[in-house]
Amino acid sequence: MRRLFIALAIVVLVPVVLLAALLVFVQSAWAERWVERRASEALQREVKIDDIGIHLGWPPRVTFARLAIANPKWAATRELVDAKGLSAQVEVPPLFAGKVVIPYLEAKSAVAGLEMRNERATWRFGKEESNGGSSPLLLGVVKIADGRIRFVWPDEKTDLEILMKGSLGEGGEVSATASGRFRGEAMKASAKFPQLDPQHAASGPIRFSGEASAGRTHVSAEGMFRTTGDVMDMRVELSGATMKELDKLVRIVLPDTPPYSVQGHLIHAGEDWTFDGFKGKVGDSDLHGSLTYRTGGKRPFLRADLHSALLDFNDLGPLIGAPPSTKPGETANPEQREKTAQREASEELLPHTEFSVERWGAMDADVRLESKRIVRPHGLDIQSLATHLVLKDAVLTLDPLTFGVADGHVKSQVTLDARKKPVQGRLETDVQGLKLAKLVPKGDAGETKIQREVKEALGILYGRASLAGTGRSVAGLLGTSNGKMTLAVDGGQVSRLLEELLKLHVADALRLLGTKNEQVQLNCAVGDFEVKDGIIDPKAFVVDTSDSRVKVDGDVSLREETLGLVVHPVPKDRTLFSLRTPIDLKGPLRHPKIHLHPGPIAARVAGAIALGAINPVLAILPFFDNGAGKDTNCGRLLAEAKQDQK
Repeated sequence: MRRLFIALAIVVLVPVVLLAALLVFVQSAWAERWVERRASEALQREVKIDDIGIHLGWPPRVTFARLAIANPKWAATRELVDAKGLSAQVEVPPLFAGKVVIPYLEAKSAVAGLEMRNERATWRFGKEESNGGSSPLLLGVVKIADGRIRFVWPDEKTDLEILMKGSLGEGGEVSATASGRFRGEAMKASAKFPQLDPQHAASGPIRFSGEASAGRTHVSAEGMFRTTGDVMDMRVELSGATMKELDKLVRIVLPDTPPYSVQGHLIHAGEDWTFDGFKGKVGDSDLHGSLTYRTGGKRPFLRADLHSALLDFNDLGPLIGAPPSTKPGETANPEQREKTAQREASEELLPHTEFSVERWGAMDADVRLESKRIVRPHGLDIQSLATHLVLKDAVLTLDPLTFGVADGHVKSQVTLDARKKPVQGRLETDVQGLKLAKLVPKGDAGETKIQREVKEALGILYGRASLAGTGRSVAGLLGTSNGKMTLAVDGGQVSRLLEELLKLHVADALRLLGTKNEQVQLNCAVGDFEVKDGIIDPKAFVVDTSDSRVKVDGDVSLREETLGLVVHPVPKDRTLFSLRTPIDLKGPLRHPKIHLHPGPIAARVAGAIALGAINPVLAILPFFDNGAGKDTNCGRLLAEAKQDQK
């Protein structure tokens, strides 16, 4: 029996002694160095360990006063992770296969350095770093009391400091805040991740809610995503000073709009990003619709179907390089207000802001925009808008660009080719049936008597233009343009008062000023213009009424933005006291000046004085006009202007 008890004691005590010896050995300095070497070989990184503690259980629990895993030499940050007060459960068998499996990990504090450079990332180890293989480090539940992460991505000008705390796993929640620069823009963000399962985070969905500001762009979102980045589904609210700044953040080429705020459902699956059922405001215009951004193929592609129930015409200014209106009640960002102030202080009428053609080759687009109701400036009776924009291979096309104006329409085709140096542009415009009476503004105090009489007198406008030019702005394109223009007004009446004032018939004008404002019939007003190097030359510009014929010559410079026209009125009837003389319309297009030619008037006055010296009755002869004007044959040009474009 004694020998039996000794044998049993040896069987029982030897394993205990061996286990105790093993625990002492593992927690020795020599064992720490052994573990460091094995971990370094598995991760192909330098690993440092301080004060290992082993706690019995299955799997066994290991504690570390400190655990640090180095980053590769190309990284700017020294450690991938530097954790203190670390406690982890470690699966033993995978260690012999070169894998580190940690089903549970807890840290009192941890600092991490996450970096990306080209196709490399600091959290990828060994072969995985270059070829995307599986990681030898697998994590399960993770609890962090105080975590700090620095995320660096030099290729995208991104450097963020992220503070996080909480727990991952069932019933847990991780909260994080970030600050720094994202794609060159100052950024702040905060987010919460409830019920985050670290065991399946790499493949399963991660739910979150958060908000972020980058530069002047703000976004708040709630939904889910996968860490692989190929799946997202979230509700998004997006706002900013101009949509142009989204190009810096999400690489989508958009125009320099007024401040905006939109919200909708963002879905990302594979290569497609869909912003569905969004609605909001851009400037003072409402906007709703859907858009899809596809990242695959030769270049990214944007397809959008946009609608506006109420479109403020001033918000379209930035699309052609003109700032939006900054009058009281209008929406604009500070830069646009500054540009408007500069423009108002200058004599410039045409937009000089250059298009961002360098980015046109970065993506293709197919966008449709339609609005049935327009908020318009005074005197511009625009009733609707519809356009189809296509950007393909750095060529921008608007076909058609249609405005419903004054019960008629203005239909255009615009092409800008950014492949050519300089940029080449072409404009084809057809104007049909505009009631000029609807273009007379009422003014803030309502419609005046003169405005009402002018409206009754005006007819219907037709026209067409075909121009081609080079440049990166509207001013540049028009200032170099070549082509032809035709304008015609059919029917209507001309105020007799305006007629007599135009011909400067002193007696009739004075009589009409004190009596009835009669109307005379307008036969037609026709202009046939040739445009060469930005200079508009009126080859034929005639206003013909039942009483007179008015001819206009000179030129209009779109290059210098100046007016240089001379109006020659010729009465058809014999009249007394006529001061008929040419009238100059000259000066900048923004502020033209109108004055009379002094020569003909002075000659008539001198003649009257000379004849009056002989006989006072003869003094009226220089002011007598025999009515040399003839009716103008407007039919040909009028027919051409009315002809619909095919």
